[in-house]
Amino acid sequence: MKCVACGFEAPVTKFRYMYNPRIDESLSMRQCPKCFEMIGVDELKGVATQAIKPGDPVWQKSAGVKN
Repeated sequence: MKCVACGFEAPVTKFRYMYNPRIDESLSMRQCPKCFEMIGVDELKGVATQAIKPGDPVWQKSAGVKN
């Protein structure tokens, strides 16, 4: 996997698992071991999808909540 913030490449297991903000999706939050940036990761694909900054809305609302 490649960090979208700094470009560091390593297996997904090297990125510190933080938590899964949505129980109904394969997305989780991990931390890059090089730049310590929080990143969104698609766990099924093993791909970093975005860098997450403080205050960013992560992935909409929790499961079962509509608008």
